[in-house]
Amino acid sequence: MDAIASHHRAWAGRLRGPIAVLAVGCLVAGCTAAAASPSPTTTPEFSPAASASAQLTIGPTSNPTPTTLPSVGTAPAGRWTGIRWIAAGPVFPQTPVPDAGEGSSVQISVFGWSRGYVGFRTAVSTISSMTEPLAEKWAMVSTASADGLRWTPGKALDAGDVMNSWVYMSEVAEGPAGLLAVGRNPAAMCGGPPTVKALWTSPDGQTWTRVQLPADFASARVYTVDAGSAGYIATGTLKDEVTPAVWVSADGRSWHRAALPKPSTGVIVDGATAFAGGYVISGAHPFEAGCGESEYVPSLWWSADGNSWTQTKPPGAMPADSVSVTVNRISDRALVAIAQQWNATSLVTSQQVWVSGDGRTWNSIKSPSSLLSDRILTNGQRGVVVVQAAGGGPPTIATVDDDLTVTTLGQSGQGPVDSDTSTEWTSALGPTGVLVVSVDGLNLWLGVPTG
Repeated sequence: MDAIASHHRAWAGRLRGPIAVLAVGCLVAGCTAAAASPSPTTTPEFSPAASASAQLTIGPTSNPTPTTLPSVGTAPAGRWTGIRWIAAGPVFPQTPVPDAGEGSSVQISVFGWSRGYVGFRTAVSTISSMTEPLAEKWAMVSTASADGLRWTPGKALDAGDVMNSWVYMSEVAEGPAGLLAVGRNPAAMCGGPPTVKALWTSPDGQTWTRVQLPADFASARVYTVDAGSAGYIATGTLKDEVTPAVWVSADGRSWHRAALPKPSTGVIVDGATAFAGGYVISGAHPFEAGCGESEYVPSLWWSADGNSWTQTKPPGAMPADSVSVTVNRISDRALVAIAQQWNATSLVTSQQVWVSGDGRTWNSIKSPSSLLSDRILTNGQRGVVVVQAAGGGPPTIATVDDDLTVTTLGQSGQGPVDSDTSTEWTSALGPTGVLVVSVDGLNLWLGVPTG
């Protein structure tokens, strides 16, 4: 499953998800640019300045649910034509609460899957004294909902040493054994992508178990983690931060390093996904341009089991001085791959987009909708985008078909409205519709689709 939460307002104007801007260089002295690098994952807005020294006490876990909430059923399976909003208010668990003080904050993230929704609430308290340096203490809880309106009380997450540094829950992926939650460190100072710090698995979204990672995974710089009905897959570099690596898992708990595509020399691995048709790696392979110079050609590799790979050169793919290729699921039966290419001679950045239903045969898409600059949310069954309106107002909600056809939905009811004074929000797609939650957890809206 693709990363299925999307933060708004603070990130307006930035291209995210599958359609991402290729970084041409680094503006900070001392940084170096590689020929291709993994796509960064959007980082939550708050950015604590110091590492954690202790965890907060979780406190009361009661979360009374208003008796006036309506009953909602599973969203229609066919074509959607509209969204009817339900404003539910503060039904999301309100604990833990950070200590009062400047710099203290709350961060909410929500994700959808085939059987419901999961959420995480992190409280950060900034503490300082005359005898102790500035530090933060943390607490993170998980919660779950079958319909997006009624949530379980928050449960403390087994964080171990994870909370000794800033970690946020960046995505939740659904695979054959259940859910896999991904905790990340923030982006590097020079703009490098956030790295995976820890993983948790859950069969139902309510009980989470910390994954004991193998040594080469734990010491590596893991940039992408994804899943689909075929299994779970991660990509990054080994401890040397140079050698590309791919890991696969059948259950999200036991991981092993997979062989790289052949020939492995010079191969760039940018990301990977899993879906009903197997696994797909995205990246580039070197191309001899003459006079000892090399360029890179966008490439995709397919595998039924994540161990042996068959290379596919997408139609129209051309070599370039720098190439970055992402691959994401639209649904469990359809993928989209995007190549961002940089030509050092013309100083031009170009983009190519392809879609596939089997991971082996790819079709070029010439002009994807501008709405696809936002992340495609998916619950494995369909894709949806939730896009902030330019200049404020209600968001645009649109469905995304397997061929990247975008259909904007009409809206009714009392939904989220963006303004200069409104709180930022995060969104997810689940079995009952589109969920939007303010990042302070005080407001929740459920958009129930109509057919």
